[in-house]
Amino acid sequence: MSIDAKGLAFFLSLLTALAATPAAAAESPAEKAVAQRERLQEARMAIARGNWDELAKIKRELKGYPLLPYIDYWAISRKISSLPYDEIDRFLADYRDTAIGDWMRVRVLRELGSRRRFRAFLKYYDPDKITRTSLRCYYADAESRHGDKKAAYRLARELWLVGYSQTEECDPVFARWMKDSGLTPELAWERHRLAVESGHLDLAEYIAGKMDTNRATLARLMRSVHRDPEQLLDYGRFTSDAHEPEYRAIVRHGLRRLARRDPATAERAWRRYQASYLFDDAERDGILRNLALQMARDDDLDGVRRLIEKENFSEARTVDWLARQALRQMDWAQVEFWIERLPEEERQSDRWLYWKARTIEELYGKGRAQEAVQLYRKAAGERSYYGFLAADTLGLDYSFINRPVTVTPNQVEEMAAMPAMQRARELQAIGEFTHARREWDHATDGMSHRELLTASKVASTWGWYQKSIQSVLAADYLDDLELRFPLAFPDIVTDVSEKMGDKTALNPYLIYAVARQESHFSHDAKSRAGALGLMQLLPSTARATARRAGVRYRRAWDLLSPGTNIALGSFYLNTLLNRFDNNRFLAAAAYNAGPTRVARWLEETGNKLPYDVWIETIPYSETRRYVQNVLAYTVIYAYRSGAELSLLRENEAAAKL
Repeated sequence: MSIDAKGLAFFLSLLTALAATPAAAAESPAEKAVAQRERLQEARMAIARGNWDELAKIKRELKGYPLLPYIDYWAISRKISSLPYDEIDRFLADYRDTAIGDWMRVRVLRELGSRRRFRAFLKYYDPDKITRTSLRCYYADAESRHGDKKAAYRLARELWLVGYSQTEECDPVFARWMKDSGLTPELAWERHRLAVESGHLDLAEYIAGKMDTNRATLARLMRSVHRDPEQLLDYGRFTSDAHEPEYRAIVRHGLRRLARRDPATAERAWRRYQASYLFDDAERDGILRNLALQMARDDDLDGVRRLIEKENFSEARTVDWLARQALRQMDWAQVEFWIERLPEEERQSDRWLYWKARTIEELYGKGRAQEAVQLYRKAAGERSYYGFLAADTLGLDYSFINRPVTVTPNQVEEMAAMPAMQRARELQAIGEFTHARREWDHATDGMSHRELLTASKVASTWGWYQKSIQSVLAADYLDDLELRFPLAFPDIVTDVSEKMGDKTALNPYLIYAVARQESHFSHDAKSRAGALGLMQLLPSTARATARRAGVRYRRAWDLLSPGTNIALGSFYLNTLLNRFDNNRFLAAAAYNAGPTRVARWLEETGNKLPYDVWIETIPYSETRRYVQNVLAYTVIYAYRSGAELSLLRENEAAAKL
């Protein structure tokens, strides 16, 4: 085949045109995203150097990039101390009603408030969007100087009337409010009372210094009773002025304090004082509830029962505790007695349906077997720990109730394309997790039920599991198991599980269950106690575990890596399984409350309790719920993975604890 000169010329021109085509035209979306993120980092470097010309060039190249607002935000933040009002105003106008716009407003207000630029502060303050106490105090100060003084002092009163020391930003407006006679004797007493009841005696003493002589004397008595509540046993001293509201407050607080030291003595004191004081129903219930709680903490079952019977007092938490105490003693007649005194709604919950059925079996055997079966069957209709227990008792299949949400792909695409959602996704991708959460929360705030379900699907599609779970729960839709129980990080979970071998009760479903319970699969989760990551490990635990597991671990932030966190968390969980004879619910309890506590609880019960009673009477309510959730979630994750798994293994169901 030959080609003439004209054809050759066309071919060469085509090659030249292709060679001249910009490389970007052939970029995939992923490659484009990487290039944009690189330019974003260069923009941040230009901001750090103050190279505004370079920044302007980069912004032009990033036209249409979701995080352009953040480049502007970082640029203004770099020079916030110079208060570039024109730039600030443009930014707030351009990004009104966005998460970053609201956050910029906070940054500006902090700067203006700290520098006492109160006229400008009032211009930028938006009372519907600002909740931070320090900024509200600045606002009250600004209004008292340049605006509505009455409104300012109403806010100052609200901010002042708390039982703890307010932030120092409140001091100037408090001082002006007091100078203008805003602090009345009644308000001074009320804050003193709140401070004493909160245990902030230094603050209470400071407030007492602002009282008249009579109230200062009463305030001193209240602080004295706080320290030494046995003074209440000198009844004549406190009943002679029973008509005074301050004395009623002192006695009420003293009874609470005395109950912490000696509930029985506090009960006797209560009977004396209730004859002299006209406590209203709320005050009476509060005193009795506190007495019952303190007796419960001292395991004074007779005292709680006596209190309920003599006072005709019933409170769900207290009755719940009494039923559990009766279970711990295997006193089935008392279990039945207290279940019948629960509120109707509680009695119909899967928990108490199960225990009512168990109680009937223990007390009446075959005589009321059909009634027990009916109760078990009703409980077994629930997808829960108690539902699974009841199903096992009757030999029924578990009820999983899986109803996926009906959201169309177009609805998901439309929501995913929203600017706020695009910003949230890109912030998550570059590791700006705090801003990513702000964007998501701002975008979903006020969404309808249908919109929240769509948002959950969007987050699920992106692998942002924590927000997927958060949104479907916010929609109060509990039956889409894919959204509520995502199979997150499956390759990591499977790999870690396989490395543990088949001689352990650790499997992928248990790992999923613990991570789901601990963090909702938020890989950057941080607890107040300092635990980090998906499986919420303390750095100290991670460090010790890493040495035994042979997992590379250098610093706490390594726990924010899903691979590292799951590997260390699973290995630690496996050590607990080894310690507690492959018993998963004991290991789960130890993971939550610590192995030392679990060992102590086992020693206290002395191998006398069936597994269900032992779990139900775990002393810590948080640990009790934790164990029950982990067991139930393990079953659900097996179902989601196409496997069948019983709630309990044979060794667990046969255990006496």
